[in-house]
Amino acid sequence: MELLVTILEENENIEDIMLEFTKLGIKGSTIIDSQGMANILSECEEFNLFSSLKLLMNDGRAQKKTILTVLKSDMVDSAIKAIKSVVKDLDAPGGGIIFTVPVGRVEGIPL
Repeated sequence: MELLVTILEENENIEDIMLEFTKLGIKGSTIIDSQGMANILSECEEFNLFSSLKLLMNDGRAQKKTILTVLKSDMVDSAIKAIKSVVKDLDAPGGGIIFTVPVGRVEGIPL
């Protein structure tokens, strides 16, 4: 089993990703509001000007979405393909980040 972690800046993609997951038979994900390092540093005086400019360039959006999905290992590639069908270019600024973490045991959710 794997924990698929997806961090997105473009929050409008969340519903489309969830619909794609449903088509694959993925029954659940947890979506968490999150912040990046630049947003946290905006509270420091020495980074204040840089961060303010960055937030203005991002339409003032500081919140990212982190999607946590526990999957059987054989579903990971399909799930990533589904995410990439919605988020066209993860490598573009603001595209997102995807990574997996091995999961040794899960209880409380059907897989």
